[in-house]
Amino acid sequence: MASVPFPDAGLPVGVVTRPLTSFETQAWRNGGGKTRPLAEESGASWRISLANVERDGPYSRFPGMTRQSLIVKGAGVTLQHEASRVELVPGRSIEYDGDMEWWATLRDGPVVALNTMVDQSQFRAEVILLRKPLLVPSRCFALVLPLNGSCAWRTRDLATATMLDADMVMTRGHGGPDILLIPLGDLTQDERYAAGNSTALVLIEDLAEPMPLDTGIPK
Repeated sequence: MASVPFPDAGLPVGVVTRPLTSFETQAWRNGGGKTRPLAEESGASWRISLANVERDGPYSRFPGMTRQSLIVKGAGVTLQHEASRVELVPGRSIEYDGDMEWWATLRDGPVVALNTMVDQSQFRAEVILLRKPLLVPSRCFALVLPLNGSCAWRTRDLATATMLDADMVMTRGHGGPDILLIPLGDLTQDERYAAGNSTALVLIEDLAEPMPLDTGIPK
């Protein structure tokens, strides 16, 4: 279901919501699989995508790029290059070198991975699995992807508030408004969000103007 602004107004400048199904798939660079690009910098210095890994095989090389992967569906993937080994597991974002010739071995069938790649000389990426409210400052690019359940959000000034469902993607451009994200889902007995009710947040920070993540909740 599409997001509905509240109060009755358009979304703030720099904020875009789209159905996940509206993003077209394309072949990997090496042709070994399919990926769905969700956002990218015009100069190809960073990219965020959802990749389907359906069989064992080589990963595409991206010289000069730092990669992060978050398994959002499936049991996981083992990446191997000579003596180097990376374990991609559900629920945890892992950073690794995009220039290596990684061989991917599926653990127990196909997986879907939220992949982020940045030119390490220009940008820094942070991938967060949200299970509690978080305030995202304006001076970075942000992509929000509910994985199960939904995510409420509002601007700091309360001018806009809406709901983002699991079949939607929201992007907030660099310089857009501060936004408070509130992942919604059933609480466990110890009042933590259940593992299946979470939201993935990807932040892309320009190293030319770094700004730490502000996790404070506005009053």
